[in-house]
Amino acid sequence: GVENYHVIELVGEGSFGKVYKGRRKFTGQTVAMKFILKHGKTEKDIQNLRQEIEILRKLKHENIIQMLDSFESPLEFCVVTEFAQRKFGKSQSSWYFILT
Repeated sequence: GVENYHVIELVGEGSFGKVYKGRRKFTGQTVAMKFILKHGKTEKDIQNLRQEIEILRKLKHENIIQMLDSFESPLEFCVVTEFAQRKFGKSQSSWYFILT
């Protein structure tokens, strides 16, 4: 569960939830943690989210950010993926690619 991670900082926010940069406590691995609130969603929406999480768990490809973990609480889902930060050319701007 979330107790296995340190949440570091908010990196993105959308209509479905918030994405945080995090770190696995035992390995130090930097991860992305997407929290999706259940509030306002129907039971069908929640079932669909569970199915999508299971599909993400099975996806394995070198060009797809790997899902590492997921958990569910009474209030929300959390999907943990690899964290990718890239810089392009001379630009100092960075982007985060989170697949969820």
